Amino acid sequence: MLVLLTAACSNYGIEPKPVLKSPPGFSGTIRFISEWPDSVKRSFLVVFKNPLKSDSDFTILNLKFLSKEIPLGIQTHKFSSLDSAYIPATPGLFSAGSYFYVAVVQQSTENLSLARKDWFVSGVYYTDNDTTTPGVLIIPDSTFVKNININVDFKNPPPQPPGGN
Repeated sequence: MLVLLTAACSNYGIEPKPVLKSPPGFSGTIRFISEWPDSVKRSFLVVFKNPLKSDSDFTILNLKFLSKEIPLGIQTHKFSSLDSAYIPATPGLFSAGSYFYVAVVQQSTENLSLARKDWFVSGVYYTDNDTTTPGVLIIPDSTFVKNININVDFKNPPPQPPGGN
């Protein structure tokens, strides 16, 4: 009986265990509203911490999320920062904070490349229907933000950040 009471009380005595807060992160949906070009070899969701104002902002230190490949030719793709990704390599942990560039990118290279010249932005996250400036993804502490939605229209791509082709 003493063993059972000891196991039931653990470090919190007879107090209830604290409620675990949700891990900070984000999720949403990407909608592809035009036909995929044949030149696309791979597609990703990317999140940059700081705005992409010049070529020098496109660095691995600024890149905070690089999803696994989005299947080619699909119409809708649901994503979550809790899914596995190339960056960060460990899913589930995503820091709270503000992120200034969230986009869907494509590559036509044979292998995955982190060179800016090999990325083409086909969709950007916007807030409040303002398509003139990329939206800021704000993740408060212990909050999982939903509805980070992006439309991709290959026939009408957004302005490309500096350093692209």
